[in-house]
Amino acid sequence: MAFHKNRRNNPDARVPLPATEQSDDAVTWEYGDDVTAFRSSSSQATSHFRFQGDARALAVRRALNHALDEWWQRGALPSDDLLREGLFVLQAGHDLDESQRTLLLRTALMRRRGMLTALRHQSDPERTALVLFEALFHPSHPLEIETLRKLLREDAQSAAWAPVLSRLLRESAGSAPEKLAYVTTLLAALEERPAAESTTPPLWLEGEPVSRQGGLWLRATLLVLLALIAVALLWWLRQQPSNMVTVPAGRYVVSSWPAGAAQQEVVLSAFQIDRFEATVRQYRACYERGACPWPASPASATRPNYLLDPAFADFPMINIDHESAARFCQFMGKRLPTAAEWEVAAAYAPMTGRMLRYPWGDEFAVQLANSALSGVGDTVQIGSYRPAGDSPLGVSDMAGNVAEWTATGVEVERHTYYLVRGGSFRSEPAALRMSAAEALPPATAADWLGVRCARNVR
Repeated sequence: MAFHKNRRNNPDARVPLPATEQSDDAVTWEYGDDVTAFRSSSSQATSHFRFQGDARALAVRRALNHALDEWWQRGALPSDDLLREGLFVLQAGHDLDESQRTLLLRTALMRRRGMLTALRHQSDPERTALVLFEALFHPSHPLEIETLRKLLREDAQSAAWAPVLSRLLRESAGSAPEKLAYVTTLLAALEERPAAESTTPPLWLEGEPVSRQGGLWLRATLLVLLALIAVALLWWLRQQPSNMVTVPAGRYVVSSWPAGAAQQEVVLSAFQIDRFEATVRQYRACYERGACPWPASPASATRPNYLLDPAFADFPMINIDHESAARFCQFMGKRLPTAAEWEVAAAYAPMTGRMLRYPWGDEFAVQLANSALSGVGDTVQIGSYRPAGDSPLGVSDMAGNVAEWTATGVEVERHTYYLVRGGSFRSEPAALRMSAAEALPPATAADWLGVRCARNVR
């Protein structure tokens, strides 16, 4: 496979890279196989692409920043040229930020080029697994299972991202039963990874090598058992409430209020939290049964009949004060989460045991939340940014859209206020951090303020 590099005729190359001594038209690039990084077909080409220090890396960073804007605004991936240049920058020892490296991985998976090179330069297994998950479920060009197997075998970091990918697959099967057969096949492929890495036949305890035929039979039996286990696990997941996420008991380090105070360690019992913010539909049911009061206003920021128009039934409920939020959760057989519970559900990454700055990672990504930078100026339907914008535990819209009441009260000027978490469509990135909180009087009701409920695990 080969293609010719011609930046002068490439409309995607909007950000120029430093000039070199040879014509771009004279360079041909080829690939060793479908998952390796690009290789030069001649020593001249290698010389042609010798890096010119930090200036060249800086130009690539600028080009990738522009490509990120295109991806966030139009969903357009960067060109093959920029993919290759970005991978060369990484291989030459220059650094790119996390969002740029993620974009290179997403592009490599879509183009089936440079995938291993892109994988080797990822630092966050949660984000890596999410990008792979999206590639496996791409509507028109899904990543092939055989390619996934090859990446599992050849990427030295697969031991870190494979368990996270397995969890994402199980969660998707629980919420989308129609994907069960495909997910089962993918889970079986993930379970093959340790056996696939072995280059010698298994041994009996006595030290006698197993025959090739016997080894194949054992492997086939193992795969059948793994498939049965995966089916049983997925059946169990389907019995769980798909609209709630379970957070395990444990010790967690969370933020304190007010901002800037030392972090605190809390011990939490296992609990469940709603996967999505409470919707207009759900709150109206509470109101119609006399359990919830009518909200302060039927309008949202830009929609006068927000609470009355069925088109917004699955949008987040707004304009409710703290008491209304608590009564709604009680109507649902639940309760308000504490501020610590909310933060753990939003930020805790179980595979790495750390708290993330945002639900998806440590860097803000405008395309993953409804914030002030999105330009929407109002709420959007719940789950609009999933799965990419979800927390590692699978909770949606924890950053932006609407801020959410918690059960945690604090004293402000001798009055009890309640902490609100998550920020809203009016918030800047700093207010969307999972450690951010705002203390509000309990009577506050606003078009950017809603609720999400929790309950104890029985």
